Amino acid sequence: MKIQHLWLLAGLLLTGCVDDKFFGNSSEKKILSFQLEGQVGNASIDQSGRTISLKVGAGANIRALKPTEVILSTFATLSPLPDEVRDFSVPVTYRVTAEDGSTADYVVTVEQEGSEPQVDNSSFDQWYTTPKGYQEPGADANSVWATGNAGVTTLGGANVAPLTISGSDLAAKLVTLDLGSLAGLIGQRMGAGSMFTGKFVLDIQNPLNSTIFGVGFSGRPKQFAVDYAYSPGTPYMDKSGQVQAGKSDSCDIYLFLENRNGPEPKRVATGWFRSGEEVISAFRPITVDLTYGPLGAAVPDYQKPANGLYADTGDPVTHITVVFSSSYNGAFFEGGTNSTLVVNNLRLVY
Repeated sequence: MKIQHLWLLAGLLLTGCVDDKFFGNSSEKKILSFQLEGQVGNASIDQSGRTISLKVGAGANIRALKPTEVILSTFATLSPLPDEVRDFSVPVTYRVTAEDGSTADYVVTVEQEGSEPQVDNSSFDQWYTTPKGYQEPGADANSVWATGNAGVTTLGGANVAPLTISGSDLAAKLVTLDLGSLAGLIGQRMGAGSMFTGKFVLDIQNPLNSTIFGVGFSGRPKQFAVDYAYSPGTPYMDKSGQVQAGKSDSCDIYLFLENRNGPEPKRVATGWFRSGEEVISAFRPITVDLTYGPLGAAVPDYQKPANGLYADTGDPVTHITVVFSSSYNGAFFEGGTNSTLVVNNLRLVY
């Protein structure tokens, strides 16, 4: 099964850790990324206060953990070393030493997740503004949620944005856009609105690979629930902009749990909702069962893992992937013009 629905158009991102006009030893001393064994979600790093906060799963031994990833400023070093096991039941201080010998202390605070965890910002009430001016779901760039906005904004406006329901209650609005004839020449005419747990890392050679699905998670819910509204758009066009007569659009809402402890991910559980029905007068609440273990022959292939691998009974859950898309065939750059999906209040049911 191919993961569906994310339109990503190639762009270029250049970053640098040290000013090219700088001469002498660097004074840069930041922790840019930090991840622990058993971590769920993403760490929140406050560079001004030099604090790092994160969560680990209910089954993690919080008194004996070590980092699995620490990224520092260029030429900086860390103490204690990343491979040292620490007791994170209390705050742990890490010292970063710059090339010039100056230091900065970061305090890492870890919270242990309960037995029935939810996905961070699953109400979709938090949004932040990116340097390019469009909004993304989450409090900041460390959000567990990402979208395809980085791709579609190369040709136009963002197609995932917050929608005010009332007061501080926000929802996520996803729209499939006709990106124009130029995009059609390279076979990327239709840009489906997509929001997912994971992150975007640009792959110029293959834009679809820029999307990295899934975030750390340890719960075993029985179902997921969400409120949604949907309007399938017309005309339905393929990747080159040809109208597909008689073909109509559908939204996709799905969730799967994985075990990623081995060389390849294994599917633990699957839940999928696909519908082309128009739902516009009010939000419709849906509850979708999660199937643990292999999916049967009657289940459509698009719901099954591309590598065909399923976890054994009792294997722990390490990651969760949630995807919302305004067009079910968005991965093939086709869909209905202005198909619109609005989602609010995702809940995991135990």
